[in-house]
Amino acid sequence: MGRVCSEVQEWVEEQIEQPVEEFVGQWQEVCEEQDCNWWCLCCNKWFCWLAWVVVRVVTWVLVTVGKWVTRVVCEVVNVILDIIGFIFTLILSIPIIGGIIRTILNWVTEIIWRLVGLIDFLASLVGIRPRKKMYFGVVVPSIGGTPIAPDSEVMRQVNATISFYDTTCNINMIFTGICHTDIEPPGGSLNVACDAEGFFNDWLVAGSYFEFSSALCKFRDSFRRIIGLGAELIVFVVQEITPTTTNGCSFGSTHNYVVIEARRGDQDFVTAHEIGHSCWLPHDGTPGNLMNAATPATAPTLTNVQISLVRWSKHCVYI
Repeated sequence: MGRVCSEVQEWVEEQIEQPVEEFVGQWQEVCEEQDCNWWCLCCNKWFCWLAWVVVRVVTWVLVTVGKWVTRVVCEVVNVILDIIGFIFTLILSIPIIGGIIRTILNWVTEIIWRLVGLIDFLASLVGIRPRKKMYFGVVVPSIGGTPIAPDSEVMRQVNATISFYDTTCNINMIFTGICHTDIEPPGGSLNVACDAEGFFNDWLVAGSYFEFSSALCKFRDSFRRIIGLGAELIVFVVQEITPTTTNGCSFGSTHNYVVIEARRGDQDFVTAHEIGHSCWLPHDGTPGNLMNAATPATAPTLTNVQISLVRWSKHCVYI
């Protein structure tokens, strides 16, 4: 949640502070180039410079000081909210009861924000698609002290995901980084079932592992995960997914995370494919479509309806 504060500050710097600095600079040039009226001992230049100083001081106070005061207040408020969210996330990490609450919460927030964004969805269907953003990060667990996948392999997936959703959906995929966690997974290995068994396992110790690791790795997203809007999608790298014919898994709106196998080969778009599932995209048998069960290795596509569904997701926001 605290990321919003830095984004607001960047917006102020780009949209307000820089234009103000340019205006003040132009005023300075006017004062420097202005001819001196000797009959009043250059009073015109003195008045010009005096006005410039006043404007400089006022704009500095309003823009610079105001920007940082707002940033500090924003950060304090968001830290408090994320602490509340973190505590609630710990409750959601409790096996069975926490898993059931987590499932219900994720679906309720998904439905609420879909209803709120219905007009945006309809606008997207007819081609009106202003720039939106979506946060995602990666968690790479360590087994016996060794990461189960190298960062270079992960970044291939990350870069392909960012590029695809940027050019296809006009979505700014904001990557929040790779988190290396040393929390030992249940049973000492990370094997995930992508079927009914996997769905219900999320209510048990396995789901608690993913939720607790998310809470520690992505603390700044704690409050958003509770309210749903703009919640970060977390990509967990795991050792094996069953059935063996798949190399990624997502249970849609049930979870705020997806999983991909550590062995990616040349399939750079598996992460993008699983994020699509998280945004309500089912499999599509069309050759070359991102949601084809055999994920395309290069240059995948999405239909107009698929693009609109992704942009309609609670994870995809303007703010």
